[in-house]
Amino acid sequence: MNVRELQALRAVIARGTVTRAAEHLGVSQPALSNLIANLERRIGIKLFERAGGRLSPTAEGIHLSDEAEKLLIGLDKLSHLAQDLREQKAGLLRVGCLPGLGIDFVPRLLAGFLADRPNVKVMLQVRTSAEVKEWIAARQFDVGIAELPADDAAIDVDPFSVRCVCVMPQGHPLTAKKRITPKDLSGVPIVTLNRDHMTFFRVTRAFEQARAKLNVCAEMHMFAPACTMVASGIGVSIIEPITASTYADRGLECRPFDPPIPFDLGIMYPANRPRSLLAQSFAEVLKDAMSPYVQA
Repeated sequence: MNVRELQALRAVIARGTVTRAAEHLGVSQPALSNLIANLERRIGIKLFERAGGRLSPTAEGIHLSDEAEKLLIGLDKLSHLAQDLREQKAGLLRVGCLPGLGIDFVPRLLAGFLADRPNVKVMLQVRTSAEVKEWIAARQFDVGIAELPADDAAIDVDPFSVRCVCVMPQGHPLTAKKRITPKDLSGVPIVTLNRDHMTFFRVTRAFEQARAKLNVCAEMHMFAPACTMVASGIGVSIIEPITASTYADRGLECRPFDPPIPFDLGIMYPANRPRSLLAQSFAEVLKDAMSPYVQA
């Protein structure tokens, strides 16, 4: 049996005559009659009684038509699903993200991404960079955003680097400057990331080279709590610019910092696995949103 023959069977029984059934399917009456005849030959059962130029369905024909209707409804749903998948209006997108971007920045991007995709489901997991990389390698995420490096053959990476900025509480004397240097911050209380973080090493080196005093008043595991500390007036901090931008309306001022302190990130995908259309599209949304922060 093929779908067109089942459609012909269902159309004749539902519409009552070959003429109306042929009009419904957009075929000629002889073509529809051939479809019915082919179906009867294929299954070896008489589906209609023919009398006076009319077709009357047999009990077997009615029973087969009822079952065919269920199949045709399922195929119609499947066809619509295929169209939605092609147009990225259905499907599942699993995203893993480090906390700095996963608390505010990425959720806002996902909300915009879903605005015209009502049947797309998103799963966002905010994890440490190490966990994001582990889950990407294990194919538990479709797209991940995490700190580099990602030295794992199971991970494909689109790398980029952003330039850290200096954040200060509003009204801080250094907000009068257009750019901040280590000498400007010599002896000033500074909130840093933990001492084993690459950013701490880079900031320390910049202060050493400028012969400025690095006065660490607090160490944080993430940039977001560092911003909260700074907004409370504890000190200043040197953080990546995307997190800094989310705190711009929470009592913080941002200024460029010289020399450049890079913060290396990557958009990551499971290697050796085709990327879904949704994953590809969201990755492009991420790249566009991050482009203003990327270090040339």
